[in-house]
Amino acid sequence: MVVRFFIAVLLIFSFEGITAQSVQQYFSYGLEKHNSKDYAGAIADFSMAISQNPENPTLYYCRGLSRLELKKYDEAIADFSQTIDLSPFNHQAFFYRAKAKEQKGSLMGAITDYTEVLKIDPQHSESYLLRGKVKYLQGDYINAISDFDILLKIDSLSVKGLFNRSLAKYAMLDFGGTILDLDKLTEIDPTHDEAYYYRGLAFIRSGKLNNGCADLYKAQQMGDTRANQWLKDKCNVVD
Repeated sequence: MVVRFFIAVLLIFSFEGITAQSVQQYFSYGLEKHNSKDYAGAIADFSMAISQNPENPTLYYCRGLSRLELKKYDEAIADFSQTIDLSPFNHQAFFYRAKAKEQKGSLMGAITDYTEVLKIDPQHSESYLLRGKVKYLQGDYINAISDFDILLKIDSLSVKGLFNRSLAKYAMLDFGGTILDLDKLTEIDPTHDEAYYYRGLAFIRSGKLNNGCADLYKAQQMGDTRANQWLKDKCNVVD
């Protein structure tokens, strides 16, 4: 009886070893295919791994990333939700679920998930950026600026933080604040054509026509065709 039990245990552990190896193989294949942009193939491999190990949150997370790349937002959200059920403090699952919700048009759902990320990781700068951008899309400029402010405390040289905060300030008719943000941005990145375009508009709308025309001309030279009509109407520049 003891011998038969010992043999049974050996068989169980051997089977589990084969299963674990198979899961690892499918997982590795899935990662390789995802990295080579064969997202459908990656999903198939991650699904095979999940069928053998349905309690592993990493497998759902990776399949969710592949589904997100294919714009299968509902399926990606389901995978990230399963990841969160199995691993409640996985801030990356909240982050990518937020991105999927945002792409799907569920802006409030995206804000909720970005907020969950920040509860787990208060220094997650990209969540402040993206939550701020969603709030901007909703017309909530004050709270968008608040998010960009926090981002810029974490990373004072964030070009995206400065640019998006300048847009929110411009929308609130704070042209002086817009100009200050874009002054700093152009010091960091002198090739940012949109910065010159919006600073040009802010200068013009605050009564500084010469400065505005100079910026719009620079934006035009960098390829921003939106400047063309402003240059014709406000600066008497003819093509």
